[in-house]
Order: sequence, then C-alpha cells, then structure tokens
Amino acid sequence: MLERMARPLRGVSNGIASAMGAVYRPLGAPGRLLQDFLNGSWLGHSLHAVLVDVVVGGATAVLLLDVLRAFFGIESLETAAAWVLGLAWLSALGAILTGLTDYKDTAPNSAERDVTGLHGLINIVATVAFTVSLLLRLGANHDAGFWWLLVGYLVVSVGAYIGGHVVFKYGYMVNHNAFSRGKRAKEFTPVVALAALPEATPTKVELGTTAVMLVRRGDVVHALKETCSHAGGPLSKGELKGDTITCPWHFSTFRITDGSVVHGPAGSRQVSYRARVNEGQVELQGPYD
Repeated sequence: MLERMARPLRGVSNGIASAMGAVYRPLGAPGRLLQDFLNGSWLGHSLHAVLVDVVVGGATAVLLLDVLRAFFGIESLETAAAWVLGLAWLSALGAILTGLTDYKDTAPNSAERDVTGLHGLINIVATVAFTVSLLLRLGANHDAGFWWLLVGYLVVSVGAYIGGHVVFKYGYMVNHNAFSRGKRAKEFTPVVALAALPEATPTKVELGTTAVMLVRRGDVVHALKETCSHAGGPLSKGELKGDTITCPWHFSTFRITDGSVVHGPAGSRQVSYRARVNEGQVELQGPYD
C-alpha cells in the first residue's frame, strides 16, 4: 500500500535526490568528508537513525510534560517543555540533513526511493509543526503550542512507521553483508591459480557459492567479499587506487587490506578473508569475524 501511495511522488523524489547530488559534487574533497560525517561512516552506522531517536524521544517527553501541565495541573513545566522541544527541533533539522544525504544514493525510479521520499516529506511536515509549537511557546502561548506539538507528534509517528518500513523491507542503509557473510572456509581453500590472477586488477572469484574480490600485488593477495556492504554493488567493477577499492555504484571506499571504511555512504566494514599463495594457487580462509 505504501508503495502505491508513494509512486505519484516519483518525479519529486528523483528531483530531490538529483539536487542533493548536485549540491555535493562541486564541493570536492571537503564535500566527501561532509558526506562521510552525515552518512555516519565514522560511527559505524547511519547517523540519521541516531538523530531520529532524539526527535521522537524528545517529542514524547514534551507531550508528557504538556499533559501533566494541562490535564493534571502540575505547575512550572513550561520552561522544561520548551527546552526539550528545542532539542527535538534541532535534532529534527539534523535528521532532515542526514536523511537527505543518505537519500541521494537510493536507486532512481525504485520503490525504495519512492517510499523513502514519502517518509522524508512527512517528517518535514512534522518539523514545521514542531517549529510553530516552539515559536508559540517562546511567546508564552503554551496551550496553542501543545496543539501544534500534538499534530507534529502524530505526523512524525506516521513518518517513523514508514521509516521502519523502508529499513526492514528494503534494507535501507543496512549492512548488506550482515546476514549473508558467505561461505566460511575453516581451512585454506584454493580459488584460482596465481598465474591467472592479473596484477593490481580487482578480480572476482568464487569461494563455494560466495563471490570474493581479489587484488594481487606480486605474491601478496588481498581478499574482500564482492558485495558492497552499503547497497550490494560489485566491488570487482570498482576503482582500485593505492590500497583502496571504490564501489562503482555509490562510491563507498574500503581498504583492501582489512575492509575498513575509508569513505561512505557505507557505514559497515567490508567482509575480508585471509589469503595466501601455496604451490601456485591462491587460497582463502575465513571470513574474519
């Protein structure tokens, strides 16, 4: 049902994602660092999710304070409610910015982008209601501020539900290797002859049913799972530069030595394997935990 509701917004959703890409591209390296911060690559998972918790929790606390004041006659809660709402409002602005940064890397013309766009638009409406409520409270009109808060709270609750839908149904900003780490080789297992592995060229091989990307540097071989942790892109099709590999889909960058994240939008390290050369064969063990 949500997909049908969101489909008419596809043009708007694609336009917003394109606009965000156009904002970041001219910024060059500083823009890339800003994206890393807003994606939460440094945190290990989406920063947006952390800020959303503050928004919903803060709005819930303000609603409780308002109910205690308005319906139970508890006095002197106005200042506390205004301060907590201010925190929730600031977090909502951060959630919008981080959400838009994550959103630009969704697949064009997809149900994932459609529903995520609906989620974002609903939460922007809720933020507007929170803004009005905060301004009313700053003007000492706490009763009117309560009703605007209530509207915003109901709207943001719908937005949060849709946000859960895109995470649990589409795996939005979830590690795509979290539940599919692939075959675990307890012993070193041969996967390809060293002579057949080109130098300094990302190459896809199979470890049982698991696709693995290899990079050879002389007699040293590095091995990462082929599937990018961000959105499932093929790392062997990416750009190798120094000791890093960049996914061709959304440009997440990982160290080939251990799979650690260098640049987002990926927040989770790439699954890596032990590799060795034995009697002319490249052998793999793992993956690492």
